[in-house]
Amino acid sequence: MRISHPLYLLIVATMMIIAGQPASSQKPGRAQRMADTRLERWTSPVIGSTVPEQFRIDSIKVDEKEREVNVYFPVTSSYNPIREDTHALLVNSLRNNLGKKFAGYTVNMYSNGFSLESLIPNYFRHDLPEDAARIMPVVDERPVLVNRTGSESFSKGLDSRYIALWHSHGYYFDQPLDRWEWQRAKLFGSVEDLSVMAYVVPYLAPMLENSGATVFLPRERDLQVNEVIVDNDRSTGASAFTLQEPAMVTGSGRGFLFRDTLFTGDNPFMMGTSLRITGGSALYVPDIPEQGWYGVTISYPRIAGYNGKVKVRVTHTGGDTEFTVDQSPGGGTWLWLGSFLFDRGTDAGRGSVTIAGIDGSEALVDAVRFGGGMGNVARRPSGRVISNQRSLNAGDRQHASDTAAPALTHRWKLSGKPRFLEAARYWLQYAGMPDTLVYTPNRGRNDYNDDYMSRAEWVNYLVRKPDSTGLTGMGIPIDLSFAFHTDAGVTPDDSIIGTLGIYSTITNDGRFPGGTNRLASRDLTDIVQTQIVEDIRVLFNPEWTRRGMWDRSYYEARKPDVPAMLLELLSHQNLADQRYGFDPRFRFHVSRAVYKGMLRYLADASGNDYVVHPLPVSDFAIEPVDGKQVRLRWQPVTDPLESTADALSYRVYMRKGNDGYDNGTPVSDTSFVTELPAYNTIYSFRVTALNDGGESFPSEELAVGINPDADGTVLIVNGFDRISGPAWFDRDGMAGVAWWDDRGVADHYSFVSTGDQYDFERRSPWTDDDDAGWGASWSDDEGRVIPGNTFDFARVHGHSVMAAGKSFFSVSDEVFTGDGFNLNPWCAVDLLFGEEKKTSSAFDQGSSDFAIYTPGFIKALMRMHDAALPVFMSGSYVGTDLVMAADTGISGIVKETLHFTPRTGHAVRTGGVAGTDLALPAFGGTFEFNAGNSDEIYAAEAPDAIEPADRQSVTAFRYIENNTSAAVMYRGDVRSFVMGFPFETISSQAERDVLMRQILDFLLNKQK
Repeated sequence: MRISHPLYLLIVATMMIIAGQPASSQKPGRAQRMADTRLERWTSPVIGSTVPEQFRIDSIKVDEKEREVNVYFPVTSSYNPIREDTHALLVNSLRNNLGKKFAGYTVNMYSNGFSLESLIPNYFRHDLPEDAARIMPVVDERPVLVNRTGSESFSKGLDSRYIALWHSHGYYFDQPLDRWEWQRAKLFGSVEDLSVMAYVVPYLAPMLENSGATVFLPRERDLQVNEVIVDNDRSTGASAFTLQEPAMVTGSGRGFLFRDTLFTGDNPFMMGTSLRITGGSALYVPDIPEQGWYGVTISYPRIAGYNGKVKVRVTHTGGDTEFTVDQSPGGGTWLWLGSFLFDRGTDAGRGSVTIAGIDGSEALVDAVRFGGGMGNVARRPSGRVISNQRSLNAGDRQHASDTAAPALTHRWKLSGKPRFLEAARYWLQYAGMPDTLVYTPNRGRNDYNDDYMSRAEWVNYLVRKPDSTGLTGMGIPIDLSFAFHTDAGVTPDDSIIGTLGIYSTITNDGRFPGGTNRLASRDLTDIVQTQIVEDIRVLFNPEWTRRGMWDRSYYEARKPDVPAMLLELLSHQNLADQRYGFDPRFRFHVSRAVYKGMLRYLADASGNDYVVHPLPVSDFAIEPVDGKQVRLRWQPVTDPLESTADALSYRVYMRKGNDGYDNGTPVSDTSFVTELPAYNTIYSFRVTALNDGGESFPSEELAVGINPDADGTVLIVNGFDRISGPAWFDRDGMAGVAWWDDRGVADHYSFVSTGDQYDFERRSPWTDDDDAGWGASWSDDEGRVIPGNTFDFARVHGHSVMAAGKSFFSVSDEVFTGDGFNLNPWCAVDLLFGEEKKTSSAFDQGSSDFAIYTPGFIKALMRMHDAALPVFMSGSYVGTDLVMAADTGISGIVKETLHFTPRTGHAVRTGGVAGTDLALPAFGGTFEFNAGNSDEIYAAEAPDAIEPADRQSVTAFRYIENNTSAAVMYRGDVRSFVMGFPFETISSQAERDVLMRQILDFLLNKQK
């Protein structure tokens, strides 16, 4: 229960003179004096990491008439997670201290104007009755805004749930300085405005969507810097909009109009026209500037009282993917469908969108967008500028000041950055949100304030039902709002700052507009924060700090009219925190914890059971059956943290060559026999696991290609599993990212880098975000999408194997190194190790992951040697990892089977190699591999130099930069060829094909 909120603090202040004594001028009664004395030295029995703030008595009030002892704790006590056992422990401890005199009294406890009992979330209640007042009313008929045809229904997941979610700040225009800049300092090679996106976009949003939710983001989520607009008014390039017969235009209204630059007050969705069509369809054919993945977003006009659904077909290189879109809610903005692979140019059969009414009914059509693009909102200082205001104080009266010259003396300025870097305020303008109602409540006088305010105002705009004009809201039943941030703060050692949750019960007398108690936001915050901290403590660090749950008036926590949480996950300023924060595995599991917390909260609030979707499968293999028939097999992965996350079925996705993936084939078991559509073509596969809660992330990608005339089949072993953060160091007052040693490996790609850290002195002070002190970093990487481990390199190797006239299959290294793997079908083995190497475990700092020379691998080497099976091995750390193994027995086996010894890591910084005379006639020519910046392939940043180990092995290639040995060939009975750089990083497809043919001809004894 809430006590007279928000007047409670004032009342308590007037009641109390000092802690523990009533403010009354009357002499305290005997019972009051006795309770004060007996509880004067009371200490809380609740201690340890479960409570960030210790319970200490602030005051006591004995009501002899009602026979109650009311104990008041400070506001900070409400920051703690309260459970039934916590409550009982405190009550029993207070009773014991009070003694028999108060045996018949009820002991009540309060903090921050609430009874401690009321701070127990419904989800964690077992004996206490559920508090219905904090449960948001459930809408009986919830629209399904976007439904992918053929997708499963996740009855115990997040079907028909709508979540508003965003990632911190973003690039913004500072009006007093007349420049674009970040809202936070660049530290350790990144910035909060960008780094939190690495949780939300690749992990959290897809996890929620994989469980059935519709996710809304107020910032651009597509990393594709190209943008193509196809519209009935104006399209980009050679893109074309056409109405397909027998479509008839039955009406028109306002809609989107493409403009290369938007100025103050411009709303692109009010500048053009939209159409109502009956029969037929609208066809959108984009002119794609370069092949790649493009997010597809559609738009349609918002019409008050409209009720209708349409079919949307996205045609891409992987086939057709269809959606049903309910056009009753929403409209007048961009609606995300997904990301698809498109070819360059215009080809309706491989790149288009078709929109039609269902069964010939009416459809609303407007623009379709492909890609995220570059920011196009131009800014300059307004004539009157408001000073920056903290989110906590937002709403206080502001005074305009002449801190900038009159606007007309300043030129309009674009950010010059990809749109995904920009703050929400600019995307919301581009997305058609109303100005003062959403994206500029400060009427254009301060972009910093507008940005954080706009995110919360946007949530309410999504929720509000539109009036007759259709302009006051969108009528989307948002279930919760979640602001994902990181915090500041530094520790002098390896201590963790940790995880803070923020909610607000202050607005509107502690209630949402519909009357629901705002303690619903505390429930959400407690459940999510608990899940995050518990998972981190189990998986990564048992000492991870749980900070408090603040009930404070931060705008993003206070303003939304739905349950809302502001998360400060860790300190981006603290080395100990960011060592975890830069690791993709940590980001995945934190995002999964947030998803699980939201799932639990929403399931509990609606009285439903929940199931967590599975983890990705492992032990994947593609093996021959007969002719074009192949068998795919895999194993589910048990989630040790979640008993409900078991897989019930699977879905197998296939792609042809370099095309995109199809929509998948449902499979009930852990193996699947299929016939390839054609010979002499590469097909790639990946697998997901499903249950009643949703669909997992996909497995690694394996590939197969069968040449019926081949005289042998090559086995490609994908041993490149590694994803990790960069190397770090901390010694002698210097600390930070050791980028010169190891930049880590991104999960598919990384976009969080601003540039390398240059200030490593712990004592360097922060003076300004432009002079950030310790951790300060360059800005030359801003906007780069840096390739990482895309888990599809078996296809790259396989392409060159087929060009050499051979068939190939591929398996994961887990399968290859397992007991009983059959070596008989293969003429040679290609060991693909990329940037695999022994890496300090993100899960246990005392152990390591991703070592090449594991016991299973050493055993497999010996088996291949005994079977006289020739081997090709490549990777940046094939020598370094052997040194790190520090085992003479392992080194001896490697010399015997692979015939090389390590010389040095970090052999070169440039990627040129040339054949040696000793390798003739088997090998020759020069090849270039990526050792620096490329948009196509990860960098082999520290290739190894390796040396021949015996008389029958020689250096086949040398690095052009310094003539160190880049590759070793062995001409003995069981041939081998080992490279100190990854084969897939060779830049040219033609060069890869030439080298692979040389390798296979040599291994199979066709060249001496």
